[in-house]
Order: sequence, then structure tokens, then C-alpha cells
Amino acid sequence: MTVITKTTTDLQRNIGEVSALCRETRQPIYITRNGGVDLVVMDAQAFDEAMELRDLAYKREMRTLEGIKQGRDEIRRGLGRPYREVREELGL
Repeated sequence: MTVITKTTTDLQRNIGEVSALCRETRQPIYITRNGGVDLVVMDAQAFDEAMELRDLAYKREMRTLEGIKQGRDEIRRGLGRPYREVREELGL
């Protein structure tokens, strides 16, 4: 992915063009001021989709961590079974 950068002057003078570029590329555009990144602008729909994906990934990760915690708790309480026993039961 190519990083797109524009200056604050570009943004001020050509907001319509920058807005169109956001919609066309659906990528973040980095706005620089005095040589450093000052802002990031992005198409609103693309941003919303990216946030939805982030939220889904976070929820999946939290479910995985909860499963790990549950498994560790079960092992501490003596509810676990040896790996070899489970393999044999499954015929592996």
C-alpha cells in the first residue's frame, strides 16, 4: 500500500480534491505540517468499515483469551485430561 501524504496547505486550498482522493482510494491520507504528520483524513465509510473489523478482531481475541483462562482454571481444579488420553479416545 502506497502512503499518500498532502500538506496542510494542500488540504486548505484543495479540500474537494483531497476529499475525492479519500473516496477514490479508501485509504488514509496523511496531512503534514512543518515536515511532520499532523492529521490523518479518510473516507468516512472506509473508516467505519475499518473500525468494525477492528471491533470484530478484538471480540474474537477476547473470546480466545477467555477460553484460555477457563482452561487454565479447569486444570488448576483438576478437571483437565492428559493429551494422550484425549488422542486415544479420538483415535488419533
